[in-house]
Amino acid sequence: MLVPIFTLKLNHKINPRMVTELKFDGVHPRLTAATQAGKVFIHNPHARGQRPVVQRLSQSAQDSDMSLLNINQAVTCLTAGTLGPNTTGDTLLVGSQTILLAYDVHDNADIFYREVADGANAIVLGKLRGIPNPLAIIGGNCALQGFDYAGNDHFWTVTADNVRSLVLCDFTGDGKNELRVGSEDFDIRVFKEDELVSEVTENEQVRLRSGQWHRSYTSTVC
Repeated sequence: MLVPIFTLKLNHKINPRMVTELKFDGVHPRLTAATQAGKVFIHNPHARGQRPVVQRLSQSAQDSDMSLLNINQAVTCLTAGTLGPNTTGDTLLVGSQTILLAYDVHDNADIFYREVADGANAIVLGKLRGIPNPLAIIGGNCALQGFDYAGNDHFWTVTADNVRSLVLCDFTGDGKNELRVGSEDFDIRVFKEDELVSEVTENEQVRLRSGQWHRSYTSTVC
């Protein structure tokens, strides 16, 4: 029988598929999610009594263990992980239809803030073939972009329709990651660097998760 360790009342409406739990200080896992009010909440019971010193991050009035990161626009994607070479913990990445924010929760500071003309419908963080450092890769309106820790654009290509999901994996089995892209036209495309190497057409919209493909019953390999 499963016994809950704790119960957390969020007091916020959470966006679907925009939840992550990673170690922003390099030690303690923290539950993090995007709300429908243009904020990101961070549950942090390990820092009770500490007050954030940056205006963007504020303490929740309902729960002293929860901080709110003000994005001030609708959040469309969210992830976290190791982006920089010398960071203490994980970097929080938040996308909207106009910007991509990389945020250091441990130091309460922006790492970079980039305007993205094609929006950010989906995001994935990791290493891509041919590029030595991790990238924050976003998929928007028919475009893919990858940014390094300094906010520099190291990867850009186009795809045929609006991107809805992204996964990095070794598709070709050679030990290096390719980028799998699910889009609104029911296609899964695989990019080797900026080259399209495989395409699968489904009969309904596809959402990708790490390590697997969620698909309908019939498909056509192009």
